[in-house]
Order: sequence, then structure tokens, then C-alpha cells
Amino acid sequence: MAEDTPGRGGRRPVTRDGEDAGGSATADGFEAADPRRLRRIRRGYDAWARVYDWFARATASVGGVRTACVDALGLDPGDTVVEFGCGPGVNLPALRGAVGPSGRVVGVDVSPRMLDRATGLVERRGWGNVSLVEADAERPPVAAADGVLATFVTSLLADPYAVVSRWCDLADAVVLAAFVPEGNRAANAALRAFVALNGRLFDARTDDPLGRLAERTAAARRALDDHAAVRERRRRLFGTIAVEAGRGE
Repeated sequence: MAEDTPGRGGRRPVTRDGEDAGGSATADGFEAADPRRLRRIRRGYDAWARVYDWFARATASVGGVRTACVDALGLDPGDTVVEFGCGPGVNLPALRGAVGPSGRVVGVDVSPRMLDRATGLVERRGWGNVSLVEADAERPPVAAADGVLATFVTSLLADPYAVVSRWCDLADAVVLAAFVPEGNRAANAALRAFVALNGRLFDARTDDPLGRLAERTAAARRALDDHAAVRERRRRLFGTIAVEAGRGE
């Protein structure tokens, strides 16, 4: 028997930007994001939703990255956690397990097809305390949370420093996972090819796509350095992925 009961008719509809995400107030005062950038990201992830879902689930345990991210949040039963860029919901089981049936998980993504995949997972598990919101991470649809998680999202942000700073203002703990183009030649070659093929998605149509990626990763890191009282940084998967955690006092 499921621990929670889904919404009416067994469906849990996705909340749109500007609507109540369930248990948290909508944040105000943020500038509107570039609609062209959002369309690029939405089209890119919509097109790859099915493949991405399969790949993410198949590699979920590789390097212990996702487990390390959830552990670094330090969540307790009853907490509220928001995941920006939740995609097809690969992290939702671990997040829901951390906060328990008395807590709340809010998954945010700009891709409707990614959220369709996540909705299917939520419905199959019967999670009544997991909400999904179609919104932009640059304009958080919640005003407060105990924790914020974003895995491989900051490379998509035009201004990672500003966005991560906002996340630090709304949450007690912020954890990021990002590719770090440093040191591993083979991994960098694969990462360079991926970024180059998806240049429009990452705004990285330059002669140095890895340089653009490194700049955005560094900017997100600086935001945590400037806004978090306690900082942790760990490298995973032969040093190619950094898990960054920032907490208040």
C-alpha cells in the first residue's frame, strides 16, 4: 500500500510558475528571465527527456554523487526541500526518504516533458507530499525551505552568482553538483564534446566551451563562499564533479 494518496483521480498536476507550489509562498521581486534562453533550455530538454530519464537512472549511483548531495543537505524528517532542475525525478526518492512522509519535496524544472516523467514517478510511488512546479530556477517559486539542491544546473544559468545567492537567502542549506573541467584529460574531452554539441543550450558557442563552463561553476562557488557560514567541497568521479555545500550558522 502506498504511504500517501495521490491527488484527485490519481493525478498530481504540475503547478505552473506563479501558482502556489504547495506549502510555500511564491517569491516576489526577481527580474524576469530571458525568454529566449528559457525556450532554448526547454526545447533542448524536452527533446531529450526520454533518453535523459533512462541515462540518469542508469547512472544514478555512479560515483556516489547523488547520494553525497542529499547527505550534504543534512535534512531531517519534516523538513521542506526544493530541487531546482529536478528533471525526470532521479533525486526525488532520496530527497523524499530524507524528509519522510511528514516533510515536503518540491521539484522545479522548466521542461514540461521532464516533469511528465517525474509526475509518472510520483504517481507510481503514491507520494502525496511531493509537488512538481514548472518554473525557472532564476525566479524561485518558493520563498523559504530547509534545503535547496541543484545537480548540474548552474552551467545553464546566465548569472550563476546572482541565482545561487538568491537560493542561499531562501534556504538553510544549499547543495550544488557541477562538472569541473580540471585535471582529467579523458573526461574533459568528453565534456568538451558534449558542451560543443549543445552550445545553444549552454550559451557556449565560443572557442572555449569548457572555459564558459568553468566560469559558471566558479561563479556559483563564489556565491556559496559569500553567503554561507559553513562550507564543504568534495570531488567525485575522479575529480570531474564537485559537490559544493553551504549552510547557515
